[in-house]
Amino acid sequence: MFLKLRKPKDFDCGLNLDLMIEALPRIQDEQSRIEYANRIVGLIKQSHINWVDDNGESKLAWDYFYEIADYDPEEYGILHPYRHNLVDHAR
Repeated sequence: MFLKLRKPKDFDCGLNLDLMIEALPRIQDEQSRIEYANRIVGLIKQSHINWVDDNGESKLAWDYFYEIADYDPEEYGILHPYRHNLVDHAR
């Protein structure tokens, strides 16, 4: 019934971020998954404010999301905005 206690991958973001990243592949609707991924990267930006530029954008936050996910987010329709020349909507 309870989740096994473990250390978070990132102590600044915490275990809840790990759980959010793990939950993302289970979201069936692709648009909902994209919005959820933007929320995840938004939390990374809040925890690592020094990675964010004056426009609220952060290539480092997206890179980090791709790094700590145990899967390839692109397999689930999550495109890295800096690799695909898209707008960074994560806030």
